[in-house]
Amino acid sequence: MSGHWRSLGLRSRKGCSSVEGGRALDDFRKKLRELQHGEVNSILDDVLRMTAQSAAEGEAERRTLADRILRLWSEREQQSRRSRLGADEMRRHVHIVFALSDAGSLKVTLSELGKRLENEVLAFNDLFSVGPIGNLDQEEGQRCREQWMNERFPSHRGSSFANRENRIEQMIQTLGSIPESKSVTIWCADNAHDQTGLRFALHLLGDRKGPVRVVNASDACKSFSPYAGDEPPYALGLIPREIYGEIVGRFELLAPMESDERRQYEAEWLELSGQAHTLRFWRNGRIVGVAEEVLDSGITGAVRKLRYEVGEDGFVKAGRVVAEVFEHTNQLVGDSFLSYRMWRLISDGVLEFKGLPGELYQYSVRLR
Repeated sequence: MSGHWRSLGLRSRKGCSSVEGGRALDDFRKKLRELQHGEVNSILDDVLRMTAQSAAEGEAERRTLADRILRLWSEREQQSRRSRLGADEMRRHVHIVFALSDAGSLKVTLSELGKRLENEVLAFNDLFSVGPIGNLDQEEGQRCREQWMNERFPSHRGSSFANRENRIEQMIQTLGSIPESKSVTIWCADNAHDQTGLRFALHLLGDRKGPVRVVNASDACKSFSPYAGDEPPYALGLIPREIYGEIVGRFELLAPMESDERRQYEAEWLELSGQAHTLRFWRNGRIVGVAEEVLDSGITGAVRKLRYEVGEDGFVKAGRVVAEVFEHTNQLVGDSFLSYRMWRLISDGVLEFKGLPGELYQYSVRLR
């Protein structure tokens, strides 16, 4: 404990003036703000432990101070709990999305519409168009998927640990605890990631009696003039901000799903999760399992096309290759998956690289 306080520069200063005391407090606050969240929690744990000990065993003066600290802690904790309960009661609607970026966009839009306080946004942090999805509502299936992702995507482990509340196992618990008094709205677009996530979420909500809405933003875009008779955006992040705001503003007007429709989606999840595919596309209104290698020709084709736009050595930035493939496939499979396939092509001798293995901006590729 003393080490923590020494690191903050605190000293016992008997008889110091009020000015000196104020400076010491300002210095303490400044250094406290520099600490990590976990370090602050550790200090607080030590303070409460020592305070409780002093309240029980200390001299009269120390017991009085300790009692005041414990009373203050109890009052603040109860106040915080009441505040959280009050905020939770205000949230009448729960929204479910399948990406942290989509959650951020939805929160901002709800705030702009003046509806943020009455709406809670929950987000999965995963990519359901890739990887195994068998028994995903059970620990065994989650472990199998996690292993598959970690073996292929180096950044997956860090991202997963940084957002624990958005991991599959935590989201299963969160969705299961949504009160029946709240309405649920699931947001998706016409891509295999969202559509697979939609079916998984409805499977998890299978016992729920309360209303569940589904907003397919790709379908909703068709009622706006830019997309009349044209192909709508296949991902939420591609929808123009003004149109997205209109769609979000109308979500409450959408009728909840009928029970037989929900059962159909749940059945489709069971069928999907029983398949061994580790790559899924959205084709003709259906989720279709495809071979992992299906995009390899698109990758080599992009490298072949772009090599004429670069220097004499023919090396193309990996990020440019990924952007080119996305532009022509209209499939939401993620940068990480395409990077993984590029490294498989490098390993197989189809491509060669220069630079540093890692993020897309760190290396370039060319045909051998």
